[in-house]
Amino acid sequence: MAGIAGHYSDRCQDVAIFSSGKDNSTMDMNQFIARRENQWKRLTALTDKAGENTVHGLSATEAEEFFSLYRLASSDLNLVQTRGGSSTLLDYLETLVARAYQYVAVPQRGGFLPTWWRILRYDFPAAARKQWAAMALSAMIMFTGTVTTYAITADHPAAALTFVPAEFFRQSPAERVARRIRQQSSGHFHFSGEQNLLFSVFLFTHNIEVAVLTFALGITFGIGTLIMLFFNGATLGALGQRYQADHVGTYFISWVGPHGVLELPAICVAAAAGLIIARAMWTRGGRHGGVWASIQAQRNDLLALLIGCAHMLVLAGLIEGGFSQITQPVIPYFLKIFFAGTLFAGLIAYLFFMPVRQDIADVDDARI
Repeated sequence: MAGIAGHYSDRCQDVAIFSSGKDNSTMDMNQFIARRENQWKRLTALTDKAGENTVHGLSATEAEEFFSLYRLASSDLNLVQTRGGSSTLLDYLETLVARAYQYVAVPQRGGFLPTWWRILRYDFPAAARKQWAAMALSAMIMFTGTVTTYAITADHPAAALTFVPAEFFRQSPAERVARRIRQQSSGHFHFSGEQNLLFSVFLFTHNIEVAVLTFALGITFGIGTLIMLFFNGATLGALGQRYQADHVGTYFISWVGPHGVLELPAICVAAAAGLIIARAMWTRGGRHGGVWASIQAQRNDLLALLIGCAHMLVLAGLIEGGFSQITQPVIPYFLKIFFAGTLFAGLIAYLFFMPVRQDIADVDDARI
């Protein structure tokens, strides 16, 4: 196919044909039909080939062609209706457009579980790979905040209070760790599933609020999103430095690592979604012709990223509310750190290396 630009050019020529005068209307109509007939037939063939209420029966290339031809046929129908045409041609185009429309307007009916599985198994990692630059920028800003405040706090310990609530330092990190170890080695330590669940729900709610705010601040041209990323990294850096300075850095890694390897990347995912909005605002929609049109064109990626982020935060909350709170001698430091490293490696493999059905992601983009 000639592509969208070619289709717009064709439409301009068709308008010119219809505007050539009433005396040549039959010739004009014949010219119009001759120019379009093969494209209408092709759209009919692709419609016949597509599956029931979904274009997943088409390859990625065919799906892109299908939606381009659908837009063209809709434009042709509008042209015939406004410029005049035979009832036979009008009926033919109305039927063709109506048949194709069902694949555009009707969502895939696969039930909740298949849809949920498709988003997590295919759409989320595909969106993460497509938006890798935004995710990399998010991670870099967060890392910069961590390193910067670690260095500042090392020289000026009181600076930690800028990023960490004062009540957190009512005890020194070493005292806090010693108390936790005494509790868990005294034989009176009891792991309550109900208490873990309640704490996990609290953590999940808080983390969701942070993620949503980080995403929503994309409307500030991304400036608010970048500030949120830097501040989250700064909090981690300041807290980590104080634990390290008190000679309990290993405890800190074993405490934050198991849930942090999901929680922090999840915030980066939410930020990447916010940066999609920011990019649309900075470029005024770019090739899409408007900010809202650009956001609409990337809504599938936005939805997949936000759903994936939510699931990561749920899992991080469950880990933080339970496993992360258990320390030596119940669970050795090295085992918790090994768990964190394995979980992070699995996340990276899932997002960037596990095979995905790229044709599905392409089809979803074509539906925009």
